[in-house]
Amino acid sequence: MPDDEPTQKVQDGTQLKLRIWGLSFDAHRVIYATIILMTALAIYDEGHDPLRAIPILTMFGTAVAPLFALAMAHAFSDALDLQIRNGRRLTGKDRRHLVAENLEYLYIAVPPLLLAAVLSLLGWGAEDVVALVQLLGMASLAMWGVLAARGARLSRWAQVRFATGYVFMGFIVIGVEQALTH
Repeated sequence: MPDDEPTQKVQDGTQLKLRIWGLSFDAHRVIYATIILMTALAIYDEGHDPLRAIPILTMFGTAVAPLFALAMAHAFSDALDLQIRNGRRLTGKDRRHLVAENLEYLYIAVPPLLLAAVLSLLGWGAEDVVALVQLLGMASLAMWGVLAARGARLSRWAQVRFATGYVFMGFIVIGVEQALTH
C-alpha cells in the first residue's frame, strides 16, 4: 500500500503500521501502550480540584512513567534478542532502530497529555480530564476492533461486535486496576 494510506503491512505481513503525519506506528505497540496508559490513569486520583501545576505534573508522571518503563523493558528485550539471534554486538544502526521503535510507546502519551494541559487551563477537574482520556482510550480500542474485523473481511455486524468486545476488555483492565488499587 502507498505511504498515504492510513495502514500498511510490513514486509513480513505480520505487523500493521499506522501512518500519521509521516510517522509510522506499529499497531501492537499503540494498542499495548494505550491499555497501559488507561491503566495508569485509572489509579490517578486528585479529587475534584482543578488541575494546577503540581497535580498536572503528577498526572504527567503517572502517564509517562509506566510507558517509559514499558519502552525500556521492550528496548532491553529487543536488544538482547537481536544480539542472540544475530550472534553479534549491536551496531549503531541497530541501536537507532531500537530507540525509534520503542519511542512509539511514549508517543501514545502525547495527545492525552496535551489535552489534559489545555483542559486544565480551562479549569477542568482532574477526574473529568481522566474520564475524558479514558473515554478516548476506549474509542481507540473500539477503532482497533473495527480495523481488526475489517482486516479479516468480516461483516459490519462483526465489526460492531469486535469494537464492543475490545471496549469491554478495556473496561475489564481498568476495573481490575481499580479493584486492586482502591
